[in-house]
Amino acid sequence: MSVSVHHFRFDPRFRLPARLLSITDERAWVRVDDDQLEAAFGPWRVRTPTANIASASITGPYRWPKVIGPPHLSFADRGLTFATNATQGVCIEFRQPIHGIDPFGRVAHPNLTVTVDDCAALAELLAELSTARSVDQATASIHDHLIGLSAAELRGHARERGLPRVSAMSKAELMSALTGSE
Repeated sequence: MSVSVHHFRFDPRFRLPARLLSITDERAWVRVDDDQLEAAFGPWRVRTPTANIASASITGPYRWPKVIGPPHLSFADRGLTFATNATQGVCIEFRQPIHGIDPFGRVAHPNLTVTVDDCAALAELLAELSTARSVDQATASIHDHLIGLSAAELRGHARERGLPRVSAMSKAELMSALTGSE
């Protein structure tokens, strides 16, 4: 995947308060590549590996006093919001909480909401990345389980799956056949 950049959609009523905080079109974006998600909101930045993304969903509308101005911290769940409109955003859930609102990293956020131009495109991209990572993790988990088995146990699993000529296969060949058929 190449780099995907998503700019924020500004409600005209939000522009002046945002500009006072150095939150402008050039300084409010979300960038995603194969390895990392990075969000900029004026002087505030959040970075996390894409492997840390658990899910993404479209949310909104929001009450404008809860989203206008600087980043907002939810007292309910410590979620972080970077918002430039009250209509719609993408809530990104993380496997491990991230840091972003305070410079000392004392507050950890389980999610980040961003109000980008094309919420559907960002949510779809992040959902695809999350699903791909989940499949990779499941495959690694299966591999870790199989590697701990003896050749005889692997042959038993291979026979259960109907694989031919398993009695002549080495452990490496059995592993390959089983992971390819799972």
